[in-house]
Amino acid sequence: MFDLQTMKLFFAMLALVTNVVVLGYLGATAARRWWQPANAIRGRFRAAVAGYELALAALVAGTATLGSLYLSEIAHLTPCRMCWLQRFLMYPSALVLAVAAWRRYQRVRVPVMIAAATGGTISMYHYLIQWFPSLESSGTCSITVPCTTAWFRVFGFISIPYMALSGFSFVLLMMTVLRANRIEPS
Repeated sequence: MFDLQTMKLFFAMLALVTNVVVLGYLGATAARRWWQPANAIRGRFRAAVAGYELALAALVAGTATLGSLYLSEIAHLTPCRMCWLQRFLMYPSALVLAVAAWRRYQRVRVPVMIAAATGGTISMYHYLIQWFPSLESSGTCSITVPCTTAWFRVFGFISIPYMALSGFSFVLLMMTVLRANRIEPS
């Protein structure tokens, strides 16, 4: 029913949606000093997600978790060592965020941010070495499943580490907005 081509496109579109949200918020944050409507845009966004930050982060982390499981267990794309590191950081975050959203427990913000920042950094490096394999000198990758291999590139640039980076970035944004909404309600 759901073939690999359809699922790759679906996951790529989800990554792009999270990119638009994250880059839009970051752009509005950067422009707020010299472009007055940017403050209003940020405020409307913060008000729209207020109270749902944990649930939205859990939704994205859960989707990333299920997506990675689909790619390895159903589509049979073998994860490399860096993929496993990213999974190690995303999977527990999905569970922790889901429980925190259900219990309305906001104190998970800092540990989740640390996991997302670490996972995002690994994702960035992984994405970079897919484009520039000569940069991989750490010996992290194996010969049988090299980290430099991109299983696919949707739209010519979206690979699995790019999707992971998009998920980690969105989780980081939601945790940042959660803190901002707690300190200074929109």
